[in-house]
Amino acid sequence: MANDYAIGRYTAAAIRTHPKERAEMTSQLLLGEPVRLLEKGKVFCHVRCSDDDFEGYVRTDQLLAVEERTYRLQRDNPAFALDLYSTLLGDSLGLPVTFGARLPDFDGMRLRHGQQVFNYAGQAALSEDLKTDAELLIRLARRWLYVPALEGGRTPTGVDAAGLVQLLARLINIKLPRTAEAMSCQGRMVDFVVQAQQADLAFFDNRKGQIEHVGLLLPDSRILHVHDRVRIDAIDHFGIFNYELGQYTHRLRIVKRLLPDQDQQNVLLKKRRKPEEIDENQLVIF
Repeated sequence: MANDYAIGRYTAAAIRTHPKERAEMTSQLLLGEPVRLLEKGKVFCHVRCSDDDFEGYVRTDQLLAVEERTYRLQRDNPAFALDLYSTLLGDSLGLPVTFGARLPDFDGMRLRHGQQVFNYAGQAALSEDLKTDAELLIRLARRWLYVPALEGGRTPTGVDAAGLVQLLARLINIKLPRTAEAMSCQGRMVDFVVQAQQADLAFFDNRKGQIEHVGLLLPDSRILHVHDRVRIDAIDHFGIFNYELGQYTHRLRIVKRLLPDQDQQNVLLKKRRKPEEIDENQLVIF
């Protein structure tokens, strides 16, 4: 590679803890997402993600070298793919893309990725056109219902709790760290649970007091999070209550707010309510 900048070449590349195929996958680099190259190797490159400074190792053949101009555009005002699944169509090939992928040099119909020109017919939007808005965040989040859990995952074939929240927040122009623990240091503290509002982030700790889980608060004492799958469960001041198991699964530690205060607060009711078997709003069109 001739320079220090690259973007994801394919649908999703594993980011690993060490430059080995069997090393733990801690995250994924989506198509078009920009990284700095800290160390270049024939098989693996040590990379730093542009949005959150998250570091790891990605296979060299799954990176596409770019000039600094492209890197900055993909970092500062990218065009995001908004469909869970779609396809870039070229003259002789198709390239799958997922929610949150970044479309280089996108003009509303076409984009250039490396030496190839592709057509894209799915939903997309420039970062500058996406509102920092609680309702938009929740609408986008509902699209992910029933996606399976995958540690380190960031795609609709598998996602983890922090990865989903980070990806959704970036779509409304909020950049968050990659882990729930680091994420919990962002935003403003909600001092009392009764003051919580929709789109606040709830954080949960383990028996050692370490924050290891995060979810997105919804109205009526509900939370969207990743546990076995992306799901909506009940929540109260103790934590997340799973009606399928008949027990609490996560202990509430803190609630943080990233968005402006709203007139309507107190989304956590005194008595939790059982989420519907099937969420009617799962397929709300953006």
